[in-house]
Amino acid sequence: MYGYQRDISPNLDAFARESVVFERAYATAPHTNPALSSLFTSRMPDELGVAGGNRTLMPASVTTLAEILGAADIRSAAIVSNWALRRPDKELGDVGIAQGFGHFDDRMGDTAGLREGHFERAADATTDAAIAWLEQNQKLPGRFFLWVHYQDPHGPYTPPEGYRGSFETKGPSGLLPRLGETQEGYGQIPHYQILDGERRPNFYRDRYDEEIRFFDHEVGRLLDWLSAHDVFAESLVVFTSDHGESLGEHNYWFTHEANLYDEEVRVPFVIRYPEAMPRPSAKSLVGHLDFLPSVLDAFGLPQVPARGVSLIAHETPEGRIFPHSLHRTDSPQRWFGVTDERYRLVIPGSRPELYDIREDPGEQRNLASRENERVKAMIARYREFMAAPPVLPKVDEVELPIDDQTRRALEALGYLPPAPESVESSSSGSEGNAP
Repeated sequence: MYGYQRDISPNLDAFARESVVFERAYATAPHTNPALSSLFTSRMPDELGVAGGNRTLMPASVTTLAEILGAADIRSAAIVSNWALRRPDKELGDVGIAQGFGHFDDRMGDTAGLREGHFERAADATTDAAIAWLEQNQKLPGRFFLWVHYQDPHGPYTPPEGYRGSFETKGPSGLLPRLGETQEGYGQIPHYQILDGERRPNFYRDRYDEEIRFFDHEVGRLLDWLSAHDVFAESLVVFTSDHGESLGEHNYWFTHEANLYDEEVRVPFVIRYPEAMPRPSAKSLVGHLDFLPSVLDAFGLPQVPARGVSLIAHETPEGRIFPHSLHRTDSPQRWFGVTDERYRLVIPGSRPELYDIREDPGEQRNLASRENERVKAMIARYREFMAAPPVLPKVDEVELPIDDQTRRALEALGYLPPAPESVESSSSGSEGNAP
């Protein structure tokens, strides 16, 4: 549905033919918790106390989509499959992504589909859990909101039996990035991603595609259930992703949480509308900030202060921008970005990079030095965007407590540095590790 040459998503492609496939849609951040926090609040990570990434949580003072729906007596449920999205311990209070959901299924250790040691729930078990909730929900009257979060594809790229080996790229390997001893992806394969000592990029890209194919089969089962039980026709169905993945672009290998280039913050965004519902052009610039207003509009609920707009409309406002951020404002690793209809400004530290993505979609030609006025204008538009209503107070972050199990999980998913002993064990048999 986005022009890829391999047939990796036949079920999503069929879904897309009945939907609006937005060509340019953006997340606010390239990592899970900040991006999804924005999705469910229509606010920026800096405003939500989650700019620190997957080790910080929204406080209870933030109002989420699930809480708004609950106040309107609309049932809500979430099926999540990433350890970083689990409901936190009760002593922290009602914080994080889980707040407000009437049903929050974060089971990951007791399902047959779990990939051992990866602290996640595989796609087949996720679909099973979603269908189980839907079958129970069928017995109840009224409307509902269901969020089904799939972890596949995500590193390490280990598709299950039956999918591994489906794709094999032939030909020369080209550049062989080194095997990393850290979780960083610049110039190396991150430690948590290394499989069988492989350095060939196409090996990892093939496994990534196989994980997509596995996910596509399972989301197809879910969509088939909705159609077979007469739920699909009258439902607003949205498919998106929390972030993208660098597969070698800009010398970042099999990573996210690393930069704000297009490949990490541009996301699929596909909406299947009920027949009579208005919809904008697929060419509209849209993003995660538009999700909450759209869902409220679908349910006929009043709008709340939000950074985005409803996509249940014939058109979106002209001259839109979408901001992005990575790390806290006081971090030396801070990145900032702004996207408009044609240009993308990314600022790692204090060095701006400006790209004309119509002429240079791969973001290879930095125009900042000769388009200084445009750089200033885009920064000014961002400040205007953030100063416009709603101006809401920033909130204090909630730190995620790190016990031994959580540390192992975050290491396995690439969110924390690997323990020294795991680095020694994985690199002891690796040779030819030069860049």
